[in-house]
Amino acid sequence: MKTFRIKPYLIVIIVFTLLNGCGVFGTDDDRVVCNSDFVCTNAISADWTYLGLGDEAVQTIAINPCNSAHILAGTAQSFSSGIQGKIFLSTDCGENWEQVWEGGSVSDLVFDPKNPNYVYASPHGMIRSMDGGKTWSIIDNGLDPHLSFTQRVFSIAIDPEDTRRVYAAIGGFGTGWLFYSDNRGHAWTPVPHVDGSGNEIADNRYLLSDLPGPILIDPANPDVLYISPLDIRLLLKSEDRGMSWNLLLKEDNAEIYPIVFSPDYTSIYALVRSHSGLAEGGLFEYNLQDGETQLHPVTHDIDEKPQALEVFKAINELIVATENGIYYRENGEWHVYTGEYITGYPNALKSHHNLIYSGIMPNNEFRSNGGIYVRFHK
Repeated sequence: MKTFRIKPYLIVIIVFTLLNGCGVFGTDDDRVVCNSDFVCTNAISADWTYLGLGDEAVQTIAINPCNSAHILAGTAQSFSSGIQGKIFLSTDCGENWEQVWEGGSVSDLVFDPKNPNYVYASPHGMIRSMDGGKTWSIIDNGLDPHLSFTQRVFSIAIDPEDTRRVYAAIGGFGTGWLFYSDNRGHAWTPVPHVDGSGNEIADNRYLLSDLPGPILIDPANPDVLYISPLDIRLLLKSEDRGMSWNLLLKEDNAEIYPIVFSPDYTSIYALVRSHSGLAEGGLFEYNLQDGETQLHPVTHDIDEKPQALEVFKAINELIVATENGIYYRENGEWHVYTGEYITGYPNALKSHHNLIYSGIMPNNEFRSNGGIYVRFHK
């Protein structure tokens, strides 16, 4: 009887092929087939439909880009009442919710645009799901030394072409850091502030702000990034995937937060909150072509504090949430959506097709009258 021996180098090839095919090494072959045309139908036109989570302060919403019925909601913690932040999952357009995480205060939730089985969230450090948000694991390898009671991850961004590259901005009371991972968060590397000789690297020093703000990635050229550290009115640009930064804007005035691209990608918009008389609240615009800035009023009440900003692709325009309601811009003019929430104020916005989702922050510590709502635009 003959015996067959497999040569060692063949074993290596077979194992590598199997692992690679399973996506262990993070190839792009694991992208999923999208059903992006599906639209939830549980919204009532010209009014807001309550979807639940009424005892929670919803501060971030994510929708599976390949399945509109698959929604995640992240909530804030309350130090005074001892309530922890949570992540909730719905697979039926928000009709029913399942709690899938508890701990911290969930400030950001992001689906991988090519494979939505991967989801990232920041309850304090970084966590990742590889099954669409059903289960989660901590991925703080490399972030740990910069996480503390006062330092946490505030914002996340994913490279739209190579989705293995993920960015995480850490900040709090003290200093800020920007990290990147090229293997979906298995390990993190900080963007350097100094070179090998200990000299500051150009404008990278601005990343040391107490609160590094949202990260924007140019979809036409993912090498180009923008970030707005929440110290004073700052805007930074990188042309090498975040390794070096150039200062575009620095004004001794109230911070801009969050930031989004205009629908045609010629400007960056942000919100400015009234703060100690330094600035009137409104919509801030930075023109990427000439560097000019403008502050556009959203309502006639200059003290009305804007809370959230979203690009509504269905109408190719912007939506702004303030503490008094949600406004959309059309033909250069702002219009308020009719209908009222029970109480509380809108704290998060997410649009998908012709639907607008809003997370509500309760107006008291008992966490009543919060939750998540949806409406159909016209």
